[in-house]
Amino acid sequence: MLKKSDLDRLESHWAVSVIPEKDRKTCFHTIEKIKVQKSTKHSIKFNFTLQKDWQEHLARVALAYEMPAIENISAFTNYTDENCDRELFSASAWRCFDLYSVMDVPKNVNAKIFFVLHICSMAYCGERWNDLKKWFLDNQDTILTGIQEEISDTWDQKLLKSIFRCWLKLFVKKDWDDLSQIGKEIINLRQSQQIYEEKYLTESKDSQQSAFLLIALYHLSKSTELLATYMMQGEPATIHGQLDKHYENSIEAAVCANDTEFETILRWLYCASNYMVDGSVWWIARAINSRTTDFVKYVTKNRGLFEMLPPQKAAIREQGLLDQASTAIAVEMPTSGGKTLLAEFKLLQALNQFDQEKGWVAYVAPTKALVSQITRRLRKDFNERIRVEQLSAAIEIDAYESELLENGDRSFDVIVSTPEKLNLVIKNSKVSRPLALVIMDEAHNIEDHERGLRIELLLAAIKMDYPTSNFLLLMPYVENAEVLAKWLANDVASGKSISIGSTPWKPSERVVGVYEKTSCKGRGNWCLEFDSLITMSDSIHFSGKYQVNGEHHFGKAFSKVSSTDMTAAMAKELSVMGTCLAIARTTDYSWNMARNIASEMEKLPENYKGLENIRLVQKYLADEMGEEFELIHMLNKGIGVHNASLMDEVKELMEWLAEENCLKVLCATTTIAQGINFPVSSVCIQSISLSGPGYSTDMTPREFWNLAGRAGRIGQNSLGMVGIACNKDNREHITQFVSAKTGNLISRLVTMLDDIEKQGKLYELDKVIYSDQWTDFRCYIAHLCNEKDKLDDILADMEQLLRNTLGYNAVKSEPNGMIKSKRLLETAKGYASKLLNHPQLSKLSDQTGFSPEGIQKAFSGMRQLNQKLSVDSFHAKSIFGGNNLLAELYGVMLKVPELKQLEEIAGEGEKHRNIAEITTDWVTGKSLAEIAKAYFSEDDDTKNLMRACKAINKQIANCGTWGLSAITKLSGINFEELSEDEKKEIDMIPAMIYHGVNTPEAVLMRMNYVPRSISGNLGNEYKKVAKDFTTAEAKKFLCSLNEDDWEKAKKANSHMTGKEYMCIWKLFSGM
Repeated sequence: MLKKSDLDRLESHWAVSVIPEKDRKTCFHTIEKIKVQKSTKHSIKFNFTLQKDWQEHLARVALAYEMPAIENISAFTNYTDENCDRELFSASAWRCFDLYSVMDVPKNVNAKIFFVLHICSMAYCGERWNDLKKWFLDNQDTILTGIQEEISDTWDQKLLKSIFRCWLKLFVKKDWDDLSQIGKEIINLRQSQQIYEEKYLTESKDSQQSAFLLIALYHLSKSTELLATYMMQGEPATIHGQLDKHYENSIEAAVCANDTEFETILRWLYCASNYMVDGSVWWIARAINSRTTDFVKYVTKNRGLFEMLPPQKAAIREQGLLDQASTAIAVEMPTSGGKTLLAEFKLLQALNQFDQEKGWVAYVAPTKALVSQITRRLRKDFNERIRVEQLSAAIEIDAYESELLENGDRSFDVIVSTPEKLNLVIKNSKVSRPLALVIMDEAHNIEDHERGLRIELLLAAIKMDYPTSNFLLLMPYVENAEVLAKWLANDVASGKSISIGSTPWKPSERVVGVYEKTSCKGRGNWCLEFDSLITMSDSIHFSGKYQVNGEHHFGKAFSKVSSTDMTAAMAKELSVMGTCLAIARTTDYSWNMARNIASEMEKLPENYKGLENIRLVQKYLADEMGEEFELIHMLNKGIGVHNASLMDEVKELMEWLAEENCLKVLCATTTIAQGINFPVSSVCIQSISLSGPGYSTDMTPREFWNLAGRAGRIGQNSLGMVGIACNKDNREHITQFVSAKTGNLISRLVTMLDDIEKQGKLYELDKVIYSDQWTDFRCYIAHLCNEKDKLDDILADMEQLLRNTLGYNAVKSEPNGMIKSKRLLETAKGYASKLLNHPQLSKLSDQTGFSPEGIQKAFSGMRQLNQKLSVDSFHAKSIFGGNNLLAELYGVMLKVPELKQLEEIAGEGEKHRNIAEITTDWVTGKSLAEIAKAYFSEDDDTKNLMRACKAINKQIANCGTWGLSAITKLSGINFEELSEDEKKEIDMIPAMIYHGVNTPEAVLMRMNYVPRSISGNLGNEYKKVAKDFTTAEAKKFLCSLNEDDWEKAKKANSHMTGKEYMCIWKLFSGM
């Protein structure tokens, strides 16, 4: 892959160095301004003019930069020629694409054809094909004008136009059908040859020269046909040899025809064809295994995925992603760099490697939204060949999930899960089959304040419990990624990192800057000014402040304008580029932004491209959230909202609309950076300061770049805009912030020990570990005790077991780290010694996910219950029957530290009826709007509805289900004596709460992504035909339904038709 050092070397080439360095820099600086002005569609007034001879000057500079390529182009396709400087050739093509891409496309048809083929070939040879697609979209009207066949065209013109149309399809690769047209076009040429060739040669002034020209064009058409066939089907296997033959003949004929310009274009096309083949999924994935071949066949035909991005190609072919000797690999690439596709190839390799043992893969993502998104992606890409199952985010394993996991047959190949859910699966040994591979997405969260230690200890537990498992860590902007890989590897040599840090490739160019209000003419009038900043990333920078379009936004006077207003105004103006992501500090601010923008945006026209998708989402929202939900009306203007208060399904639909480029603006909070895997055109950030319960702190540089990295869509936006609201007080602070490096990733265990040392409490660690932030560490020690029941074994192995963590090794390697590591070891041993006096606590800790102390708190609460718990206590009628039992159980949960989030909605008094009543209403079918009206009526409708959503989505669905599941395991009920039906009924209660339904059949519908408002009726239909009552059987039932079946099942007052319900289900399920 091209390196930055190759671009630096290019500047010293004799042809380039003739041009003064200052002139070269000025030229490329001007190109950047042109790109920014085009990409922002003049929403920012740069007001710069080009010199009159700019195009001529550009051509001279371009010729100088092309000379290194010209010197090497003849030898480039001969891989045995050691004198060819291939890296310099690619560097030359990289720079030339920048230069040629801002030149005017010629109007003359022949000149235009050669110009476009020239620039497209340079893009491929310079590893810039993702930028080429954007250039084509920007210029397609000019490019496509006049290239259709005309009656007056001579045979050579007909040939040239037809071949050009084929090459446009090859370069852009819209989809399978588009590429398949090339074969038909070439067949038409062969048929036309019989009609036009003889006449053309007869009428030619120089028949010999014309004949050579036709020979060159015929061989080029055959090369074109071969290349198209290979990109679609991976055949012929000897593609390079066949391309060599036809290109060499074509070039020789062009030379004989004395057509130097055509000869040059043929040489460029020859090189580009080689790059295209080498970057195709067929060439990169050849001879890996049969699973991979099937995967490639499917994605080329159904997803139009014909070639890999340069970093993807480098990861597999150059950096050893599929090296079986590497047991742990950390892939460090920027956001939108293509990490998911690499994970898919590694996943297929792992399943193939562990095929006889029926191995499985765990794909871990940090949020429910991202878990759902990854599940949909994998199901679409693998179709039915690889069985992908998603576990709910509830921290309990329900009866249906247990049945799936414990099935000895291959009921699944891949499990997609949150770290917390996988932790329960691993600690309870739910899967007897070998774990072949763990893929940890967003692995940089290992340093996260709240979840970092949990993720680190999960990986440590897997390393201990599944020693043959491999690891793949996916992360952006981590400078010491290799450290993580070596930690998880079986030995130092088996861990490696894959990075593109030394290359110039980026998903898109990016401008990062600040925007602030400034006064304009007229009393109280104001506008925004944008100023780019120098950053630690290679972002575009140009000096000066530039005015953003629009004045007096939202009718607010200058003195009343806040950072929320500025961000809303900036997002509104940048939305002309495509979807803008507007990031607010809080959920309330995100709604305020959306209201501001909606107040000045026009209603979407009936011919708006994404209107059909928006209408579908609006009808879903009306059914699930109530027809007066404010977001429904905002969507009429292309405004979406995404924050932690919304239900997960709503957030998924907002992400889908943004991914499909249906939204103009998506107003969100910083949590979206963890929950999305799609790019946008621009990102506007209200503040780099994060706000949480009782604290405010700056986001880390890594968090910022993970968010900013979303700006710029591959193939759609050659440039992404990132802006941060500022004022005179914080401008300098923001400037320093964006220039700071992301730095090394640091274990949360290390930072916790450092904090204790700073507080002078290192020798009180045996007391400090009982604080909340050490809960995950105590659970890890409990798991070790549960695995080894003898104190001597645990104490003897404790240091080795701690070495499984990243933090312990990092601490030991620090200067003076021996003291801290010794204290940690002594504390762990002391805590383990106490636990072994009560072995049941360790066992229950693994079963429930609570710490041993949380178990004790729960037992204490259960002793205070008015009745002893029995099997009858956990019948649905007992729990949701309106008596005090559920309220009392919530009272027990509120004593457990891990469930303290429940306090936000617990209500007053001993019986905690408030939360119990909300839970009952949710399970028995009340709508969110009804629940909001009954329990959250102190504010405006939107805030009330968001409080209801948060209560259910965050507190009840997470903590309520976790707590209730744990209480059943602590109740003293002997599950061994129960029938399977009785066990299933008890296990089903938390699942009913999580999904908001009151029958096992409806739970199965919800587990298969059916919307809540129709799951009850569909569940009843399923019950009539069900035999096994499994998730797989329920999925088959849903797949067998037609639109009429969905129509019959929907409620009479539903806003959606059966067809629309079916569309939503397919969208959620990834069908």
